[in-house]
Amino acid sequence: MFSIDLKSKGTVEIDLYSLSVTDIRSLLDTKKKQHEGDEVLGKAVGMTAEQLAELPYPDYRKLTKYFWQCVNDPFKDEENEKNSLSESS
Repeated sequence: MFSIDLKSKGTVEIDLYSLSVTDIRSLLDTKKKQHEGDEVLGKAVGMTAEQLAELPYPDYRKLTKYFWQCVNDPFKDEENEKNSLSESS
């Protein structure tokens, strides 16, 4: 799981395990409406599409940018955890 700090919401967790491959593929469909994409993003962060739409623009952009970084490298968090465990041994 990933987390990001937003000014308006504090720490928000991103759970990629709550999304299916179909969910991710639907985000890449240019024919989908913004609201539908926000429903998928909301599923990962525990918010509704309406709550996402109410975020201040900088927080929304920060969240979506980080979300896509997580989608593109979903094991990054696990690798960081393994590295910190091996360094402490």
